[in-house]
Amino acid sequence: MKVPRLLTLVLSLSLFGTAGAYASSMWGDFEGFPKVKLMINNAEKPFKDGETPAFVAKGSAVFPVRVLSESLQALVKWDDAAKTVSITKPNVHMFVAKKVNDDYSIKQPFGGVKKGDRLDFAVFAQVDSLTTPISSFKISIHAPNGEQVAVHEKAVNGQKESFWYPWPFNVTFAESGNYIVKFSIKPDERSDYTVVSEKVIASE
Repeated sequence: MKVPRLLTLVLSLSLFGTAGAYASSMWGDFEGFPKVKLMINNAEKPFKDGETPAFVAKGSAVFPVRVLSESLQALVKWDDAAKTVSITKPNVHMFVAKKVNDDYSIKQPFGGVKKGDRLDFAVFAQVDSLTTPISSFKISIHAPNGEQVAVHEKAVNGQKESFWYPWPFNVTFAESGNYIVKFSIKPDERSDYTVVSEKVIASE
């Protein structure tokens, strides 16, 4: 998100056994409050210099809403006038298929490929519970090294709470490892894309 204020918004979670909550932390302090380590899916979430880190205040863990939205793969909107944070989590289900008829009926779904294979396939995305207007969405494919190897963007006219979208791709799976198919949404023209769903294609 490009709205600077959003980076400082926080969500509070209750903690048990909070005696000595204001004691110095092994992770350091933030404006007089003890920092805490934040783990998401067993991986530590790092915070850059200048970012609001996770910390403890009045017996509760506090961390940026941005972190919550990234971990949930949700859309976040900050309304400065109303001082309101809105979090929207649409349901996005994706799958891939090697052989697809002209009417996009599915003949051969897959989840793994051989390293070096170049395939024609389609990505199918089913979206529902999208309760906020969006500007566009994109489907992108990323190699194990993080490089984007294919992308397709689609503008959206008006609000669509649910839709079904297929798109053909041709990709060479040159590396071994996990290729990630990402479905991203741009809430408006001023916003960045937010990833709301991922699908893995294993290359071995």
